[in-house]
Amino acid sequence: MRILSKDEQELCVRILKGSGNNNFLGNIIDYKLKGICIDITKNPQNVFLEFTVRSTTLDFEESQNIIDSINEISFFILTTVNLINLLEKEGYILTIQRATQPSNHSKFGGCLGNLPSVRNQFTDKNISDLLVNYCHKEMIATEEFKRFCERKFIARDEQRFQRQFLVSILALSITTLALLVNTFFNLLPKFTGGTKIKQEQIDTLASGLKSLENKIVSLNKTESKYKNISVDTNGLQKTKNIQAAKDTTQ
Repeated sequence: MRILSKDEQELCVRILKGSGNNNFLGNIIDYKLKGICIDITKNPQNVFLEFTVRSTTLDFEESQNIIDSINEISFFILTTVNLINLLEKEGYILTIQRATQPSNHSKFGGCLGNLPSVRNQFTDKNISDLLVNYCHKEMIATEEFKRFCERKFIARDEQRFQRQFLVSILALSITTLALLVNTFFNLLPKFTGGTKIKQEQIDTLASGLKSLENKIVSLNKTESKYKNISVDTNGLQKTKNIQAAKDTTQ
């Protein structure tokens, strides 16, 4: 799943909020269609943008505004249908066509029927195909999509990476601590005149570190899709072997 733009994130929020309540394409994008309608015919396939105008005779300013609107709305519709297609493929949303025989014609948006209008046809067949495909389908958000939105649109792969990174850092910290403890016990006799460190003390410390290690490994195993991360405890074993050798020689 790629990183989403701000417009795509807003569309995701609207899809989530409208789920289960006539969550059709026209209701999701109507906030962008002020004075504009999308007119879709399935057979023969035609998709038009319809702009409400003050008069059938357009002045230069109004013509320029329509040209700018065509570019803006075309890009927005392209973004919307591709996002819906992506979310469906990723399993974040489900689409369902409730009507057994959907109408051959569909028109939605905010154009005014009592005023003249100017029509512009979509020439991109990919956009037209997606619009025709989704115009009669209701979108239903899954629980995973809800979590995706709540977690600020962080994709599954990114979430998995963050978890693995955290567990790796914790495992590395334990390994480093074990090495420091090993070094400490090796150097301590030099500063204490050969004072013995009881085996029980070493075992207690090793047990505490091992318990922390087990908790981290257990946390990592709860994610069945992720690989278990093993923690290196060679430092602890080495500490016990060194002290056992010292006790034997003494």
